[in-house]
Amino acid sequence: MKLGRITLNGNYLAKNGKRFIPIGAHWVPAKAALQWTKDWDPEDIKKDFIKMKDLGFNVVRFDLFWAWFEPHPGCYNPQACAQLDYLIELAHMYEIYLHPTFFIGGEVGEAFWDVPWRQGRHPHEDPEMLRLQTNHVSYFTKKYRGETAILAWDLTDEPPFWIVWGKTTDAMAVNWTRLLSWAIRRQDPDSLLCVGTSMEDLDHGPFRPDTVAEEADFLSSHPYPIYTLDRFADPLLSERSSYCGSFQAALSRGAGRPLMIHEYGASSAQYDPERIGLYDRVLMYSGLANGVMGFMPWCFTDASPETCKRLPYLRAPHETQFGITAWDRKDRPAGREVRNFAKVLAALDLESVEPKKGDAALIVPFEWAKVHGDLGALGLNESNSIPYTSVQDVHRTPESDYEENLWLTGSLLSAYILAKRAGMQVDMPREQNDWMSYPVVVLPSPLTATDRNLTHLHTDFWERAESYVKNGGVLYASFCADAAIPEMEKLFGARLADHEPVESVKITFLRDFGGLKKGQTLAYKIAEKPEHWPVTVCLEGGTVIAEDEKGRPALILNRLGKGMTLMCTYPIESYLAQTPAAFENPENVEISHLIYEALAKEAGITLSARSSCPSVEIGVLGSGKRGYLIAVNRSFNEKNATLDIGFGIKNLSVVGSASEQGTLTHKDGKWSLSIKGWDGIVLEWNT
Repeated sequence: MKLGRITLNGNYLAKNGKRFIPIGAHWVPAKAALQWTKDWDPEDIKKDFIKMKDLGFNVVRFDLFWAWFEPHPGCYNPQACAQLDYLIELAHMYEIYLHPTFFIGGEVGEAFWDVPWRQGRHPHEDPEMLRLQTNHVSYFTKKYRGETAILAWDLTDEPPFWIVWGKTTDAMAVNWTRLLSWAIRRQDPDSLLCVGTSMEDLDHGPFRPDTVAEEADFLSSHPYPIYTLDRFADPLLSERSSYCGSFQAALSRGAGRPLMIHEYGASSAQYDPERIGLYDRVLMYSGLANGVMGFMPWCFTDASPETCKRLPYLRAPHETQFGITAWDRKDRPAGREVRNFAKVLAALDLESVEPKKGDAALIVPFEWAKVHGDLGALGLNESNSIPYTSVQDVHRTPESDYEENLWLTGSLLSAYILAKRAGMQVDMPREQNDWMSYPVVVLPSPLTATDRNLTHLHTDFWERAESYVKNGGVLYASFCADAAIPEMEKLFGARLADHEPVESVKITFLRDFGGLKKGQTLAYKIAEKPEHWPVTVCLEGGTVIAEDEKGRPALILNRLGKGMTLMCTYPIESYLAQTPAAFENPENVEISHLIYEALAKEAGITLSARSSCPSVEIGVLGSGKRGYLIAVNRSFNEKNATLDIGFGIKNLSVVGSASEQGTLTHKDGKWSLSIKGWDGIVLEWNT
């Protein structure tokens, strides 16, 4: 059977016009491993495809090693092309699309797979290297133009190339992406392409979503909380770690393109295989709930015992057992989860279904998103005859960028989880784009700060924020010692007075507020950094909802026009970000999100869909007459959750679940769901 042509249809891919969600893995064979082109074994590869079919794959991602396919500049290896032809033959035979990634560069552990004629040149900067790379992608897209087995071309895996990590600028990333994408589209304008980035979004790398979105048809992320412990100081199987995939999806999708998760998982040499399976399960169901368009874990199989005796596996023990299958093709728990998830995905009818717009907007600063050095949209014009030079731009270092981004993304992650626990659908629009149509806007510190450009909103944002609130918007903001907002009295009902170093805080509610009761308390430990110090304020008409142990305002509610604001004088999201296992602590995790929830209740906002259990996430796909709810339980215990659906539905039914043990009931006009620990369930609704 010949595979149908792939097109992009809204948030999802379509084959022969019918939407579907790609599910597969990154393929590296067990025995030949990364030398599969040299140790060519067509029968063994065919057995891998048979196993992929058994697992429910409809796509497989793999590497096109530059030195093998182009051993000399401009000289293409006919043997390599014949091998790719064979993979295309298998793709049609087993109905598994191919998602090849060019050049590859870095893959497995410390390995960088170079070309012998690079001669130390920077592949993202050197003009000759750029010419050769554009010629390379042009050659293959011309040769395989119209080949329906190819899902999309991936410009490369995990750029920037590992050999020049830390030496690649935003400008290099933009130019490289433009040149290669233009070369592809000149040869095959109908082909789809992406840039297979890893954690460039979370780490604010040069290939972050906003620098490549203009050229890519869809974006990529590789959520690995185990490799970003500076923001995920938690067990693998924990609430914060399990949100890594959907948080990156929201952060990337805010750049205006759909997102596919190209890699995820963990090594059975480091973690219990059953825990890995549960982690992967929750990541997939939560990703589906948050609009992810495809899933490909790393990787298809473990390395064989002989493979473990040579580089790069010899130096990277963790890489030896990342497979969703063992090296003898037996299922690992992660493989079982892929098979079950593939069955659920196959049962979905995605016609006219799109991810539902968020209830809350978590704003990403313009300065974070924009290309470094670009001063457009910053108020300068041709009448400025005296050159403007940013001292911060001149003196920025990788270390300063890291610290600023860590501060920002850690706080955004905390706010994202709190909003999710409060039952909100969360989007992450950019500061310069449309955010005023969202019912709730969430601005955790340092968005309200002033010192470091990367971390905060522009001065003119607050004028728009005032208009937003007057017209019925609901805005939450937290503050730290670095805060600065001009003429904030009208918006927040208070003005800044000073700041004060503290080591801890106990916040006590002075009145009932949403689900919070008078006398309830929140307690946080505070790091000895100015970005964690609270602000002190002078009231200017706002109502104090809660105070600290010294009687100073901690939460201030202010009504303005048709809307309202809630000001938190303590940067609680930053406190959670710097606290290991913060969301595993019942003292805070069961209360902190209630601040967000209470604000929505106080404002009378109807949320799209939420559960009565904060640890059970509810995602919404679709609008109008039909769609899906996806429930994800982020706890070890079975939960019995009442579903509060904010739009009228007539019918709700179970499509499928990971454990196949969840139950749905309808009584007295209310829907209730029983869901096992670390489980996911897909429900179909219609009106």
